[in-house]
Amino acid sequence: MTSTRHTASETRLPAPLDAGRLRLLREAALRGSISAASRTLGLTPSAVSQQLAALEREVGMPLLDRSPRGATLTGAGRALVARAEQVADVLAAARADIERLTGVRTGRVAVSCVASAAISFVSDGLSRLEAEQPGIDVSITCAEPAVSLDLLISGDADLAIVDEYDYVPVALPDHTEARELLTEPLVAIVPAGSSVPIRPHLTDLAAARWVMPPDDAACGRALRSACRAAGFEPDVRWESDDLLVLVRAVSAGHGVAVIPRLSVHPDTAAVEMRTLRRPGLQRRLIAVARSSALARPAVAEVLDALTLSAKTV
Repeated sequence: MTSTRHTASETRLPAPLDAGRLRLLREAALRGSISAASRTLGLTPSAVSQQLAALEREVGMPLLDRSPRGATLTGAGRALVARAEQVADVLAAARADIERLTGVRTGRVAVSCVASAAISFVSDGLSRLEAEQPGIDVSITCAEPAVSLDLLISGDADLAIVDEYDYVPVALPDHTEARELLTEPLVAIVPAGSSVPIRPHLTDLAAARWVMPPDDAACGRALRSACRAAGFEPDVRWESDDLLVLVRAVSAGHGVAVIPRLSVHPDTAAVEMRTLRRPGLQRRLIAVARSSALARPAVAEVLDALTLSAKTV
């Protein structure tokens, strides 16, 4: 009878992947470069590069295509980043489990939201929450929906408050949960003393000059689509994604605007608000969170506070 002997090198099991290096690869993919990932993590680009090279040795194949213009993921790199996302979610879920088991309802919660929500029900809701749960430390970043969702994916935000307009649906990332906070109408803003009807149809504004967000903003894209559906192309004279600028432009007589009701403050400028006749335009404000983050009691408390506050608007 013959026997087969295996050397140590032949029976050696693959080394386990280092979770810290997986995180570095994920950060490099999310931030778009090794230097950007190093700034986020507080490391030097050299240190990040060395750790990623070590990860490549662990898996036995290239994970990044390096060139003078930067580094891009290989097919293996993309597959590993997908697994790194799962690891990040598992670790976040583990943290949430510990917080629930220990009854912890404190900690930092980062919220990214559209400005009109921030200055209205978000501000009011967080003021009440601070009085009731002083251990929850909430930070606010005002940003457009695309930026807020990027922050959510990268883990830089725990909650994203985004808006969705008629004609412009929002694609939500995988592994997230969404809660609609409120639906509000878009209203026509006209100069004081305007002859525009009290309840105008969109076509009543067809001959007017318009001030409007740009086409790459959701509101601007929704308005242009609605005007075209009504049979006319708006004569846009002012474009700005700053709604305060638009309201002041209307006050100065440069045109009319149609914007969300929460964005209009009567003390901002001398303008009048008109409720559009049906079919009107609507905006929905939606809270989005990664499932793993929402499991944290502190994040759930913030979401509940904002949900309650939105009902009072």
